[in-house]
Amino acid sequence: MLIYIGMKKLFSIPLLFTVLALFGCAQEYTISGTIDGAVDGDSVVLGYSVDGEEFTVTDRTVIENGEFHFDGKVNGSKIYYIGYEQSPEPMYLLFFLEGGDIGIRMSGEESRVTGTPSNELNAEVEATIMDYVTQLLGAEVILESDDDTVSDSLRVALHQKLYDTQRDVSQYIRSTVFRNKKSIVSLYMMVQYIDLFGVEEIEQYVSEVPAENIDRNNNCLYDILVEALNDRKNNPGELPLLDFE
Repeated sequence: MLIYIGMKKLFSIPLLFTVLALFGCAQEYTISGTIDGAVDGDSVVLGYSVDGEEFTVTDRTVIENGEFHFDGKVNGSKIYYIGYEQSPEPMYLLFFLEGGDIGIRMSGEESRVTGTPSNELNAEVEATIMDYVTQLLGAEVILESDDDTVSDSLRVALHQKLYDTQRDVSQYIRSTVFRNKKSIVSLYMMVQYIDLFGVEEIEQYVSEVPAENIDRNNNCLYDILVEALNDRKNNPGELPLLDFE
């Protein structure tokens, strides 16, 4: 059914309710954070990049008493960045903008975002993968060294450790993606680690991506995934190895 006022057609009733629902589900967010090396008066920006190249600034603030703050409303979960351009090398930190209180610590060595479901999940994933990477690098350092005291049996054990750790991290990534299909973090991970999944798995995943996670005004993750799936179908023998470094 359509609603008319005079001679102007407005919205169908179902569409009107859909629009109202979308605007009605906007949630408030607050962002509080620190940046290593920043001083009071330095500018901090909030924004997003649809294609990973052009950066769109949506808000600005300045450091006060060693911290920066943003607040506003958002529908669902979006991929955003905090940008700090006063450093010798501009710093941009990816995080998930969603309703709730978000805490950010930006550092050249280790940054962290916490406080809301998507950011907590992503922080857990990053920490777990980093732990696996540390194990891999530790074994590789010994295997690549010229230390004559490293026995053949130890080298065999280390090679086995490399194999087991790569298997474990792959299983962890796969299970995390499948367990959290409704989360935008899952879609983000699927795009990052697509080489760990078969064509049928990716096809099934694509068919189940929640509509709210397909937001071409914020990011192109879904389109990247579909394009990668088509490339895989067209080039079934070309499967690059995942680089854990």
